[in-house]
Amino acid sequence: MNRGLRFGLSFLCVAGSVAAIYNVLSDNADVQALAEKSACAPSPGNCRPQMTRLDRTPFAQSFEFATNKGTVSVRCARAAVLVGDYSCAAH
Repeated sequence: MNRGLRFGLSFLCVAGSVAAIYNVLSDNADVQALAEKSACAPSPGNCRPQMTRLDRTPFAQSFEFATNKGTVSVRCARAAVLVGDYSCAAH
């Protein structure tokens, strides 16, 4: 039992580390597009967001956009801690 528990915990640590590295280093074009859409909501018609800041961590991505409404901050996070689909919200 003790050996199985150690193996399980080791596996979880390695899997979590791989997921964290993937979240920071992977291509984020789809997340950026989702963030741009959130920055322009609710009236995206004439909005052309220009990204001025990007912060990426294993848990979330934060963007800042200059829009015709002014500066908009958007935070995108996964549905679960390190996995799942991204959802974005403007602040």
